[in-house]
Amino acid sequence: MRTTVLRSSLLRSSFFTLRSSFFTPRSSLLIPRSSFLVLRSSFLFLCLTVGWAAAQPEPWFHPDGSVHYYHAISTPDGIDWNFAWDSALGHGGYLATVTSPAENDFVFGLVDSGVYWYERPGTGLLAGPWLGGTQDFGSHEPDSGWHWVTNEAMGFRKWSPGEPDNQGGNENALHFGESTGVRVPTWNDLSSLDGSIRGFVRELSADSQTLGLFRNDSSAFVGYTLFTPLSYKFTYLIDNKGRLVRTWHSSYPPGASCYLLEDGSLLRSARLGNSSFPGGGTGGRVERYDWDGSLQWSYQYSSTLHCQHHDIASLPNGNVLLVAWELKTRAEAVAAGRNPSWLVQNKLWPDHVVEVNPATDSIVWEWHVWDHLIQDYDSTKANYGDPAQHSELADINFTGPPPLRGAPDWLHVNSVAYNPDFDQVILSIHNLNEVWVIDHSTTTEEARGHTGGRFGMGGDLLYRWGNPRAYRAGDTTDRKLFGQHNAQWIGPGLPGAGHILLFNNGIDGRGYSSVDEFIPPCDSAGNYPRPAPGTPFGPAAQCWVYVATPPASLFSATMGGAQRFPNGNTLICESDLGAFFEVTRDSQIVWHYLSPATDSTRLYQGDTVPGGASGKQNNTFRALRYPPDYPGLSGRNLTPGYPLELYQTRQFVGLAEPSHVPSDPRAALSTSPNPFRTSLLIHLTTGPLDHSTTSVHIFDAQGRLCRQLRISNPKSEIALDFRGQHAGVYLIRVQTAARTATARVVFTP
Repeated sequence: MRTTVLRSSLLRSSFFTLRSSFFTPRSSLLIPRSSFLVLRSSFLFLCLTVGWAAAQPEPWFHPDGSVHYYHAISTPDGIDWNFAWDSALGHGGYLATVTSPAENDFVFGLVDSGVYWYERPGTGLLAGPWLGGTQDFGSHEPDSGWHWVTNEAMGFRKWSPGEPDNQGGNENALHFGESTGVRVPTWNDLSSLDGSIRGFVRELSADSQTLGLFRNDSSAFVGYTLFTPLSYKFTYLIDNKGRLVRTWHSSYPPGASCYLLEDGSLLRSARLGNSSFPGGGTGGRVERYDWDGSLQWSYQYSSTLHCQHHDIASLPNGNVLLVAWELKTRAEAVAAGRNPSWLVQNKLWPDHVVEVNPATDSIVWEWHVWDHLIQDYDSTKANYGDPAQHSELADINFTGPPPLRGAPDWLHVNSVAYNPDFDQVILSIHNLNEVWVIDHSTTTEEARGHTGGRFGMGGDLLYRWGNPRAYRAGDTTDRKLFGQHNAQWIGPGLPGAGHILLFNNGIDGRGYSSVDEFIPPCDSAGNYPRPAPGTPFGPAAQCWVYVATPPASLFSATMGGAQRFPNGNTLICESDLGAFFEVTRDSQIVWHYLSPATDSTRLYQGDTVPGGASGKQNNTFRALRYPPDYPGLSGRNLTPGYPLELYQTRQFVGLAEPSHVPSDPRAALSTSPNPFRTSLLIHLTTGPLDHSTTSVHIFDAQGRLCRQLRISNPKSEIALDFRGQHAGVYLIRVQTAARTATARVVFTP
């Protein structure tokens, strides 16, 4: 047998020209990354062609811990091994290799269906789909020289009885089969030109695994995980197997958070950029896209005086809560009792919350921390009093550690969540290492004061927890939170319902992150007992804490998230590293995924994630999983595609020619002109194509067959008229009984 090597080069026109040449030594195909990106959109790298059907790629965990994806593809009209070889390159794949009994059983299980098998007329023999086994030319027949297309040795073999037998003298490719009346998980050798086979299996893997799915145990909560890379304009929905289900694109990178709503739309914050508020988490815009990716609504809350940042929350009435900064001048801050020495930049950005009605684009409710201050720095200024006597107010001079003391972003609220049972809002106050609960039942006027609303306290703090030093009810040893994120009530019907769950980052010297759950001391109506002055709010301790082993192996300093599932498991977002993992109540990891999406692209499996300003370039503010019965997923197409990470083919080029082909002059296909405007000449550079019938297939860039010609006794040149075709990239495939050659051309009428 001879082998074929595909050589690649990137032309000045940026179109990738692919040629096929025949020669004896076997070489490998390792396509350059820059060329591979173009190849992926071209025919050889398409998943399907006309009339083909496919299941979904399925992951298999290799004993070395890596994940391989296998995609069974049905070809009802038949396909030969050479064509399957070409087509398997789609998505960076290759014809599947099988190196162990377990792997063989898994792959066979994917194709143990009649759609992948062909019953040979008159014999009842069932021939299964192609795999990636091939035999070198000149090998001792029938069983030497076999190897996989990845150049792996065929150490494990599972031939059918009496196989391989090289029947007819030209059987050089491997497939499942053949047995009378039954599909078998054993192998048969067959001519690579046999076009009766009804399918093939594509495999995706890499020499090392650095990205994507690492674990998916049966005890993991089944659902669809939503996330948006912090500096990328795409939002992704994946299934538990790491396969992409849905993508949304925005003109803006995320402000931070995103949510799938019950009507199937995507609600996200967006980063406009605001030079007046250049803080971490800056957003300024809120967007809602429908399931199909069309922008349905947007709202801008960004000016020189205010700017939305970090988080948003959708309310049951359809309105949206926004967390935002507002600008206070040095004079305003000093007048409110701020220590002037801490106004290094001569301004302050206290936080506020606004509720926006998307139907009218109007603000229908507001709450401002500026209306609920206390200070004992200057008795001549407003808000003077004893912070220890007023835990319902925020001490304007209590700040984070010295690096934050002079920063205008005083509180740095990084999450907002809503409790519909109590009509309350919880805020994560990052810089004070606290969570606050406020009353949402108030009017805007009541929210400015200290009375009114369901709980009679106006806009004052109903509850706070995490750092009693903030209201002089403890010291550093009483601190529970360390730069926390994603404070939320655990929802009704979930284990721990009504408890508060958050990601405890562990900054300020603690050196490790945790996920903390605690029970707020409220009654069934949402009332919180007020502690005596100098006494902290309860509870004294958390009721559940997840800490990794060793503790420092989980440390996300700048962001993080957590979510409770119905089975009691908890999803954790290690934001700085773009890692999501699910743990059980006893801290066992049952699902683990590392995002391959960075600030500008999707990485290849095996790549190392580059570093960024905050952790890695794949950093992700939060990840959320939605169950299959979530209303927003009802009636939607949830058919998964390929994994989000990219793959570079590992397929070694071993297009085997039939052993009866003599060593006649080697052929190479070329075309001219290329690009071309009307007609194209196909040349065989070293002689005639063949002296038998030659098939010419023309495919467009979507893999659709545009034309098919059969030419008897062709010469060394074939003319093709492309008038009537659309402009674009086309693949020309010339096939004879002896060889197959391909060329990529560009039609520019």
